[in-house]
Amino acid sequence: MRCAEESGDPDAAVRLCRALWPLQLKAGQHEMLLPALRIGARLADAHDPTSPDAGALHAQLAHTLTELKRWDEAETEARAAARAEESAGHKRGHASAVEFLGLLRLRQWRNEEAYACFDEAGGILDTLGDQDEGTEDLPRARALLERHRGRALRGSGQREEAREKLESALRYFRSSGDAYNTARTLTDLAGTWLDEEDTGAALPLIEAAITTLDGQKAEYQLRILRRMREGCGTE
Repeated sequence: MRCAEESGDPDAAVRLCRALWPLQLKAGQHEMLLPALRIGARLADAHDPTSPDAGALHAQLAHTLTELKRWDEAETEARAAARAEESAGHKRGHASAVEFLGLLRLRQWRNEEAYACFDEAGGILDTLGDQDEGTEDLPRARALLERHRGRALRGSGQREEAREKLESALRYFRSSGDAYNTARTLTDLAGTWLDEEDTGAALPLIEAAITTLDGQKAEYQLRILRRMREGCGTE
């Protein structure tokens, strides 16, 4: 990323930075990735600030800043992502950026505001027409929002309602063969039971999530699941 910046090659920087997304999700290592993401967002702004690429890179940076609990910076980047995507007329990306803002609110325990963001993102998705980029991804995008709504409801203590949302999302992810999001949703469902100290209901979900992530190179999530399993009294 530094070489791309020094050589004045923003296109290469954008491609490299966007390729980091799976690593951010599955491996974590956010402190290590942060300088590269800052370079990518800066170059995208300098090259084409109202493009989907600029929106995507600001969203990636918002994600890592959220994981690092740098809340104010994360919000600035999420809002920058939303502005860039909206200016580009990229509705799918605009919805994702608003979704990122909701994820930030989740991490801040601002659950009602998070839920409102997910509803706003869903409303943007509802405006997509056949001519818009990303229409083929709508079922998955809606399932992700349903999962996040479930997380927000869990945070508000509405566990039965949360499980309904999460199970709806889980059905889609399983039917579509999306192993990663299947495992993440199973983890969320297990959390709703652990909130009630029901380790008997939580443990099979945790085990299923660990099995589902086998081969996904998702060590970041597996560490969380192993800690949850240990909390159930199982090594």
